[in-house]
Amino acid sequence: MGVSDGSSLVQMCIVKVAQNIDLLERKVLNLPVSLLKDLLPHLNIYYLDRIETAAATKGISTSVIWAKIWRDLDQTWRWRSKSAPLSQDWKQRCLERLFHMVMFTQVSRGGSYLSNLSDSSILSMTVKHVRVLSLNTSTKNICRLASGALRPILSTLESGVTSLRLLDANALLKQGRKYVLFILHRLLDHGSVREVVLRRNSDSSFLRWLISRHRGPQGSSVPHADAHCSDDGELEEPAAKRLALDAEENPEVLCREFSSFSSPADHCPEGQIHSFDFEVSKCEILTTVSPLLPTWLCLHTLHLHHSDWLIHEEEMSVLVESLRRLFLNPGCSLTDLSLSHVCGHTHLIGVLRACPSLLSLSLEICPPADRNTHRLQTCFTQSRQLCLEKLSVKSTGPMTVKCFLPALTWTPKLTSLHLSGTRLSPRFFHTVAESNPLLKVLNLEDVNLADYHQEILHFLEYSVLEELSLNDCRLLDKCTVKKDFLLPFVEVLRGVSSLQSLTLAQNRLASGVIELANLFSGCRPSQITKLDLSSNFILPAELLEFAQLLETCRPVQRLTLDLRFNPLDRDPEVKGQALRKLIPHCNILTDDWDSRSTMADHVSVM
Repeated sequence: MGVSDGSSLVQMCIVKVAQNIDLLERKVLNLPVSLLKDLLPHLNIYYLDRIETAAATKGISTSVIWAKIWRDLDQTWRWRSKSAPLSQDWKQRCLERLFHMVMFTQVSRGGSYLSNLSDSSILSMTVKHVRVLSLNTSTKNICRLASGALRPILSTLESGVTSLRLLDANALLKQGRKYVLFILHRLLDHGSVREVVLRRNSDSSFLRWLISRHRGPQGSSVPHADAHCSDDGELEEPAAKRLALDAEENPEVLCREFSSFSSPADHCPEGQIHSFDFEVSKCEILTTVSPLLPTWLCLHTLHLHHSDWLIHEEEMSVLVESLRRLFLNPGCSLTDLSLSHVCGHTHLIGVLRACPSLLSLSLEICPPADRNTHRLQTCFTQSRQLCLEKLSVKSTGPMTVKCFLPALTWTPKLTSLHLSGTRLSPRFFHTVAESNPLLKVLNLEDVNLADYHQEILHFLEYSVLEELSLNDCRLLDKCTVKKDFLLPFVEVLRGVSSLQSLTLAQNRLASGVIELANLFSGCRPSQITKLDLSSNFILPAELLEFAQLLETCRPVQRLTLDLRFNPLDRDPEVKGQALRKLIPHCNILTDDWDSRSTMADHVSVM
């Protein structure tokens, strides 16, 4: 006689088994699949981890359970997209988060997933899953990692952590500085950390301490703390010793002082930071970053951030010169460079000329207060070709594409181009089509394309794009009849057989969404698998008509369809009808956006 899964007797038995899993672990694997599925959510993380391999042999996945635990641990998920990637390693994310909560803050014991587990047992289990270590909480708790009692935990972190995030360096160093430096030394030099993110650091000596330990095997001696560029560009050495070599903070001295990891005769290794992402002050550009930059031979990725000031002519010139010297060294490994708040657009050419072997460049450009203060950079010689594969230029003020159009003619290997806040010229699409035949990703954001319909169609006709994003590009602003552009646009997109992702967010498509269903019709339907139609003032009735056409056409592959921030709440019943027709063919990204509380009511849906 079968017993209903919902009966109280079965539930009571499942809870009882979960409470005594330490005695019944081997026997529960003999349970029927349905009962085993009901049992797993009641287990703590220790036994869930132990049983999941055997459960997998019966076709039972624990991913949904780990995802549920993650939502309980990370309450901020409620304010983010409800459509988290299905491929997430929820177990790793859960256990990594639990480690940080138990080690540095506190965790609520309300869930059954932590029942009968002590802090030490949670740490021992979760530390093996920590790949990204974030240090931004109480320094006192962080300093515990330097204690003998937690030496096994620190040793495991050394072998597993690849990314270190110092999100409040000021707080970290305020108390227990030597303890913190010892922990960082073990992770960076003895460990596997190759990526460092540094935020809120007002201590230039600490930045030099980090850099001095990671110049790479081919690097020359790092300049002293107060080194600066002389008139002839050479580095000058001050008399004072740099802080990194002071006895009290020398990594080898710290290692011997705080642990028995090393004997007095041992020499500590020097680690290598391959990726460095940090905020920098105006002073540090001139006194620390630029002087030391030519010695960072092991560095692959460098991101410089600064939100409260601009890199002006003086700082940028010194920085570009340092980059030039770095790239002159055959041991240079830098391939990815990102700079924010660069004042003036003319420095783009200067950076490219200084870094000819750079593969990826991202610049955030702010307009100068006086647009006449910046001299124009000279162009490339005709024999010059760059290795650049990815270029991203974001402007916070008026900037024309003419400022860097010549650079596109010398990047034949370019595969990804992202422009934001830029005024195009009639030559733009022609130049890209002619000079960048390998372009696979084109992302235009806040770029007015209303006057470039024919250029867009001609460019797409010969492109090999895999991703096309036209976000907030006012595509239809000058269309009296939307079909006049959308019909030929859809037709040419269907001809781009390589295209997999199309983003048309914030273009006021509204009823124009109906024409887009034709992407998947005819004898050569589009191969698109991702379509972003968010923020387009699409009403429920328009979505229903789109869904009916899609139901007839049926995409070749299952489609990921983003419908967020559309006023679909205007008619919930029609919205439901549309979604039910779409679900068999689409993974739908939607939300509970309240359109009536926004300005959408007052915007014309042309």
